[in-house]
Amino acid sequence: MCSEATMNERKNAMLTTEDRRWLTGEKAYTGEHAKQQRYQRRRDIRKRVYNTILDFSILFEHLEEAERQKLFEQLAETDGDERNDERRDDEFTNGLRDALAFVLYNTGLTESMLEEDAAHAESLAERLLRDAVYESGKRDEILVEDVALEVDATPGPIAAVVKDLKAGNDVSPAGLRLLMESDRVDTAEVQACITELVFDDE
Repeated sequence: MCSEATMNERKNAMLTTEDRRWLTGEKAYTGEHAKQQRYQRRRDIRKRVYNTILDFSILFEHLEEAERQKLFEQLAETDGDERNDERRDDEFTNGLRDALAFVLYNTGLTESMLEEDAAHAESLAERLLRDAVYESGKRDEILVEDVALEVDATPGPIAAVVKDLKAGNDVSPAGLRLLMESDRVDTAEVQACITELVFDDE
């Protein structure tokens, strides 16, 4: 997540500065008209998100290649090159990741993850992902014969991970990550413990 300062410094985009402040809890509506103001804010955000998504069709088809390269060069790997370190934009990378997660989550990917029947009906998320790969290939005159999405997943509620920890059971790296990304763990304390473990013998 981007810092509060960076979030407030950004110009209006899909979200306005006030949208960001409200969504992150920095701004609250109180008083007689608070309910109506919250309703209007939600409605405005929903409309802007909808219209922004429609604009991606225009960007994909018509944005000049040079402009696309300038935009995505911020994803450059470091490779130990200081010039790439300066060019890399982690917030941009995280934004792309979360944009994909936002679409996949809200189009049913997690529901299909836990279906035991291998022949389950294709979710909207799976169809969109498949079609996106086809469209990307077509852009460079590549015929995509097939797209297969395989996800190995199990239910991982925080409570179950905590229960295993208390019982002294082994917890998978994925379970630990789930716990780390929750609000039940102070990541600074965990980092300090890991640092102590790693460098204890030095």
